[in-house]
Amino acid sequence: MEKAELLPRSGEHGARKSRIGSSWRSVVPATVLAAFLLAWPGIRPAPKLTLTAAQLSDGLRQCAKNQQHPFVDYSLASTRLSSRNTETPVKLFRNATLLNGDGRISHEVDVEIQGDIITYVGPLRAEIPKGAVVVDVAGRYLSPGLVDMHSHAGVRQEPQLWMNADVTETTHSVTPWARAIDGFKPSDEAIKIVASGGITTSLVLTGASNLISGEGMVIKHRDTNSVWEMEIDSTSNGRSPKRQRYLKMACGENIKQNAPNTPGGPVSRLGESGYVRFAFEEARTLLQHQDSWCERAAAGGAGLDDSYPSSLHWQTLVDVMRGDVSVHVHCYQTQDVFAEYDHADEFGYNISALHHINLAFEMLDEIKKRGSMLATFSDEGGFKNENYHSSWYMLKKAADAGISIALTTDHPAKHGQFFAQEAQIGHHFQLEEKLAVASITSVPAQAIGLDNRIGWIRPGYDADLVVWDSHPLTLGATPLQVMADGVTLVNASEKLWEESTKRAQVFARAPLSRTQKANDEKTCTPGQKDIVLRGIAKSYIPGLQTSGVSKTTAVVRNGVLHCIGNSQCDAVAAEAAEQGIPEMHLKGGYILPGIVSATRSHGLSELVAEASTTDGELSGSDLSQLVSAADGLAFGDRRLIIAHRRGLTTLITPPVSNGFVHGLSTAFRPGAAHGLSPGAIVKRDVSLFLSIGHEGKNTAFPSISSQITELRSLLTSASPPHPSWALAANGSLPLTVRTDNKDVMAKLVALKHEFPALNLIIHGGGEAHLLAHELAAADIAVVLAPFRCSRLTWEVRNCLPGPPLADATGPDILLDAGVRLGVGIWDHRDRWVTNALWEASWLARWRLDEDEEQRKELAVRLVTGNMRDIFGLEVRDEREFVVYEGDPLEYGASVALMVEQGEVQRCWPDVEEKPVFLYTLLFRIPQQSVDVFPRSLEVEDMRNTMHYQMSSKRKGGRPLSCEVKRASDRKRWILHDKWRQKQVDSVDAYYNAYYNTTFNTTFNTTFNTTFNTTFNTTFNTTFNTTFNTTFNTTFNTTFNTTFNTTFNTTFNTTFNTT
Repeated sequence: MEKAELLPRSGEHGARKSRIGSSWRSVVPATVLAAFLLAWPGIRPAPKLTLTAAQLSDGLRQCAKNQQHPFVDYSLASTRLSSRNTETPVKLFRNATLLNGDGRISHEVDVEIQGDIITYVGPLRAEIPKGAVVVDVAGRYLSPGLVDMHSHAGVRQEPQLWMNADVTETTHSVTPWARAIDGFKPSDEAIKIVASGGITTSLVLTGASNLISGEGMVIKHRDTNSVWEMEIDSTSNGRSPKRQRYLKMACGENIKQNAPNTPGGPVSRLGESGYVRFAFEEARTLLQHQDSWCERAAAGGAGLDDSYPSSLHWQTLVDVMRGDVSVHVHCYQTQDVFAEYDHADEFGYNISALHHINLAFEMLDEIKKRGSMLATFSDEGGFKNENYHSSWYMLKKAADAGISIALTTDHPAKHGQFFAQEAQIGHHFQLEEKLAVASITSVPAQAIGLDNRIGWIRPGYDADLVVWDSHPLTLGATPLQVMADGVTLVNASEKLWEESTKRAQVFARAPLSRTQKANDEKTCTPGQKDIVLRGIAKSYIPGLQTSGVSKTTAVVRNGVLHCIGNSQCDAVAAEAAEQGIPEMHLKGGYILPGIVSATRSHGLSELVAEASTTDGELSGSDLSQLVSAADGLAFGDRRLIIAHRRGLTTLITPPVSNGFVHGLSTAFRPGAAHGLSPGAIVKRDVSLFLSIGHEGKNTAFPSISSQITELRSLLTSASPPHPSWALAANGSLPLTVRTDNKDVMAKLVALKHEFPALNLIIHGGGEAHLLAHELAAADIAVVLAPFRCSRLTWEVRNCLPGPPLADATGPDILLDAGVRLGVGIWDHRDRWVTNALWEASWLARWRLDEDEEQRKELAVRLVTGNMRDIFGLEVRDEREFVVYEGDPLEYGASVALMVEQGEVQRCWPDVEEKPVFLYTLLFRIPQQSVDVFPRSLEVEDMRNTMHYQMSSKRKGGRPLSCEVKRASDRKRWILHDKWRQKQVDSVDAYYNAYYNTTFNTTFNTTFNTTFNTTFNTTFNTTFNTTFNTTFNTTFNTTFNTTFNTTFNTTFNTTFNTT
């Protein structure tokens, strides 16, 4: 296909099929008509004009501009200070703990501002300036305004509607001429809500549905109706001749997904690369014409008949190649990034920033060499193929490689109000504290070429300041005051200011990062039933709570948490020690019940965009065939494994549907290997699940009123189309309704009055606080999903953003009213279920009338006991619990031990996935010994016990590092993978270090003694007759003459020596 067909010039809309036939007869009339029109005086083309002096002058000015480039004027601060109006009133932030853009902390600092700039940063002033307005920071943390370099605030307005969504022009996949400023809406309510999270500056980009989607803009989150007043002009008060500009590009899955919506759009990465190259080829041709024109014009303009070449369609790409526009590329996978670098090399431009790329750890050297920085997330990934293998430690790996990192929200994909949480989670996963702070302040400021005025608290810089109620890297840290350009954007109530002083965290340092400990298998192994836990700081197990002792002992016997923290328990522990029961020593151990969450599609969907990885999607119309999610569950996928390793022991998922009816939800264990594993299904039919609202609309039930009417009819029917409807009507089976809207919930409350036996559960509840007392009076439980307010859709536009914009959150109001409350998720990609405990802790910290211990107990109940009570799950907490090292209600804790169904399931699990292999036994030992193994072994890996076929016929090769031992039931042999907790450089190294010393001792003293008894009494009787008459005659001749001679020589000279 010709490039002209792929990339029409400006004003074209793709190639159109000609209506004129190929016959010569159709040409004659057209020719005659053309001749007639050309002869007509008013239509005849005007003669070509020669170049005027004005056109030459204008062109020469443009030629001169081509030689100029934007730069960062670092003298701007001093220029501002020297030219400021000293009569402007002063505002003084008194006695702050300064947390600057590099993460450094300074105590007892005064920060003074005049007008829109900072004028003083230093030790406490001896005298307060006359007439100054003083803000007593009282030792709280004061940081620069946060900078988010990837946002869609204003172009993806909240709530999102088709008529206000202006993030991408998708009529073509290459639109370099598009500009975010043309679709920006200062009226977007999210602009202020985002500012309440501490963001004062955002780079607003066009979308990622196009290969080249257009130019972004930098805004200050000012309260104004003028987009011009919000946009930052980087040339104002500076010497740079051109403003900073930003081009958004994208690659990978987003483009392929949008192809059906784009006429002639690419459907493969081959096409993606072609489109980008064709576009830049057009732009390069224009650039060459411009340069040629400038050369001739500089020589006097002889022979120039045309004005300076220009094109609205391609000029942005020309400016990219001239170095006047920074390029920001949305990419995930390495092959896409390498392709983008290849295009950049071909056309001579640089890629300033790689956005989202959470697989950067696979190509750190190349990124470092190129000088690109990363603009990415801390915990995004796993829901589509291109980010499936993302790493929680990617930020640390990139930082260790010396690559600059800026964290982003991609608002509203992740809501900008909670921007600081990106840095918090990054620090939890070992991103160094100072770098975590810099990733949301100075690094993004530098990346967008504005670190001469934002990202730092320095004299002469913009007066963008945030006062925090605790260190910004603390879980739930919230701004009390946010200022941009000296104007207060957000200021919390006096109650919130006063409350912050009562908390221990307000002056505390940042929490520690989590540490990953290697497991000692002598202490803890899956399947174990007995263990002594030393160093327990707190237990939240009902009936086994700790009594305030800082360090105590807990004992697990026969899979049950037997006792904790009393003299009787000390005696039990001493008895266990005498019996050789292993002990695990913890530094601040916490014991919690297993976490329970209700999700949208966990276990039924692995990669949302890939139908082959999902159970499928129901129409939502069939009332008679109510399927159970249990029949579609697939265990062992990456998301389930990670959720389990983070402490979730039960997930509740309904069948996936795009309409009114979902079916029967199922509670299951995310750590189970498969559906037949013991206890894999906790409860098959947990509730009957429906969607009422916009999500529930389909051809059968096209309106909310039809959905409510049909539900009422089903509940009253004497012979419903499925027995579950009758069970729901009499309360035997809970009825869960997915909705966020207050009016739908009001109808459900009325329905509960009609059918008092109904056991109703609201899943969603974004606007539930508006009906808190009515829901409590009707005894309707609410599972909040999402947990925090995000006004993304019309149906949840009234959710409550919470502090600092309001003193309370929606969940606070529900709890005060007595509503039974739990925590779930409903994101269509099922992200962040692993953060359930953090989300509950974030909520509980705003229970201002409760002490810290009460808040933490509430947080635990929201994701454990409350969820089990709401869904009727019967689990004994003393047989299903999780042990952490560190407080799991704060950042920095790690799972140390998981017990389910009375057995240890995991010991020090790493959140990162290790590969699961199909194991083959390759011991270099005599063939006779290999043959005594059964044909099938159970291989125990990080997921659970799994069955694999082993081969006893393969010779040579590398040995698998393992040990053979009895299973707990003494009836099976288990091949135990020793790679499970530690990765080694080579198999042979592990073989020499472990197998030769440890395994042979175990093999000779245990395996041979035990197994040979069975072998001699059973196997020999049956097998030896065939063996002696057939195998020995044939095999022994070869074995004695060849194998023994060759093998023993190698064995004696090599193996024993090593």
